[in-house]
Amino acid sequence: MLCAMEDGTMENLFNQYSYVIISLSVLVASLILLRRYNADRRVMASAMVLLLVLVVAGNFLLRPGKSDIDSVDAAQMALQNGRPTFIEFFSNYCASCLALRPAVDLLVSEIEEDYNILRIDIHTEFGRELRQNFEFDFTPEFVLFDRSGQEVWRSHSLPPRDKIFALLPGPNTAS
Repeated sequence: MLCAMEDGTMENLFNQYSYVIISLSVLVASLILLRRYNADRRVMASAMVLLLVLVVAGNFLLRPGKSDIDSVDAAQMALQNGRPTFIEFFSNYCASCLALRPAVDLLVSEIEEDYNILRIDIHTEFGRELRQNFEFDFTPEFVLFDRSGQEVWRSHSLPPRDKIFALLPGPNTAS
């Protein structure tokens, strides 16, 4: 939790750990409701186990995983190699990051031959350093760089297809 709390805002803490916070809230609320309606202990235990399994499975199935690179230098080298670059800054505990995972995977599969793809976990040492360098607070954060390493687009949502394909050589291949 150090990364989210370094700048001292509760919004960052909630954003970067939202999946955990929401999951725990659902578990507690479910327990309270079951107790309020005098559910049998076996029903309560079964419901809690089922919810816990769903929460854990959801996290493992959807989370972005590990960073594609392992240092700030590797990120800088990618920005200077003459190819456009797509960077995704994520947290494995961010509900928005988890929700966007399938769309990000689809986009990456479409552009990985033409783009440097950098997926960076902000909870790693170099991820925290890059987060400070790029000056953002919330995840996910998507950034596009042109061939010369200049930032051309940034947002918390995926880039529009026209922005992605405009950075490629030749005729626009967007479909």
